[in-house]
Parts: sequence; structure tokens; C-alpha cells
Amino acid sequence: MKKIVKTLAAAVLLTGLAGTASADYIGYSWSDIYDPNPDLTIPPSRTYTHDLTDPASGGFRPGIDYIDNYTLSVHLYDDRYDSWWNAFDFARIDVPGTEGDRWFFSVAGQEFGGWSLAGWLQLNLTGTYTVTIESLAGDFLFGASRLDARGYRAVPEPGTLALLALGLIGMGVALSRRRNH
Repeated sequence: MKKIVKTLAAAVLLTGLAGTASADYIGYSWSDIYDPNPDLTIPPSRTYTHDLTDPASGGFRPGIDYIDNYTLSVHLYDDRYDSWWNAFDFARIDVPGTEGDRWFFSVAGQEFGGWSLAGWLQLNLTGTYTVTIESLAGDFLFGASRLDARGYRAVPEPGTLALLALGLIGMGVALSRRRNH
């Protein structure tokens, strides 16, 4: 009985030490591209969501990883090639945190870049980012959207993994000895 108590105490101690060791953070980036094929005509308005938790986008882990900055690029272009008509095509890009301060611009093959505090919070809490494109005047084509985020990925330190492995090995040895007696 004393051997079992000692073995369990040692296993708890080793596992506890492994749990108190901290994780290390390395610089990391995530990227997601939304590319409708064929390109979408706007109007009507379009809403879509970038998902950085998708393994193909880098597998962001909300609550574990951390995004410190990001950029959104939306490619819109005119469905006509007449520069005179381009002056009358206007779009609104609605992203988290811009409900009261929306961006308007002429659509002439330009890229839109945006950032907001609410978008940063949404990315860190959920790993997703919702975008709505709305035509205010004229019609145009939506080519693609790209979300690039940079931050830090939590990685367990080697010492943490070694202590955890040692604790699990100790528990396995204790169980095998218990079965043999």
C-alpha cells in the first residue's frame, strides 16, 4: 500500500510540475483567401466570412494563439472597361467595428485595406472575420478577398513535454507493478 501511495505521489508531483511550466510563443502568421469562381457581380450585396481556424489557413487556436495585427484586402473591379463609368461605381465595405464609420470608394480595380479594434477582438476570440460588400452606386465585380494576420503561436517548451512524458511513464510503471503483485 505504501508503494502505491509513493508512486501516485511521485506521478502527481511530476504531472503537477509539467502543468506549471509555461508555454513559449513563436512568431506566426495565418492567411485566408476567399475567391469566388467565377467572380461575383455586386449588387446584390455579399457577405462572407474568413476562417483562420481552418488548417489550410494556418489553424489559429482561439484562446491559445494571439493575433496582434491583421490586414484585409478586397479586390473589386468594374464590369465595364470605360473609365468614365468607373467614376460612378461606389461600394461600401462593412467589417466589424465600422458600422458607424463605413468606407466608400470608387471601384476602379483598387484594393481595399482595413483594420478595426472590433475586428481584432473577433479574430482573437473566434478566429473568424465577417465582411459585407454593398453597392452604393453602379455595379461591379468582386474578385477576391484576402485576410492576413500576424501574431504568436503557443508552443509547449521542451522541458514541459519532458516532464509530462516522465510523469506518464512513471504512472505506467506504477500500474504495471501493481498488476504484477
